Amino acid sequence: MDRRLRCLVINRTQSIVLGKEPVFHDGKPVGYVTSAAYGFTLGKPIAYSYLPSSVQLGDEVEIDYFGTRIPATVTADPLFDPEMTRLRG
Repeated sequence: MDRRLRCLVINRTQSIVLGKEPVFHDGKPVGYVTSAAYGFTLGKPIAYSYLPSSVQLGDEVEIDYFGTRIPATVTADPLFDPEMTRLRG
């Protein structure tokens, strides 16, 4: 199965995951969180996960955090300054 590292933006701003939590798509486990943190420039928590290539940008997934399913959206990377306007001199 072909997998890709995908960025997940967590839809609930008060929910933060730590890493190693399972990720579900259409009710089936498809991966796990490899890393997570709070995205201060976005004002939302973010996570990364290797997901099957069938999971596309914009798809909704759920992260299982101690029995609670936290909704997240698969997004394009990078989240900060995708046009690279702030990094130029």
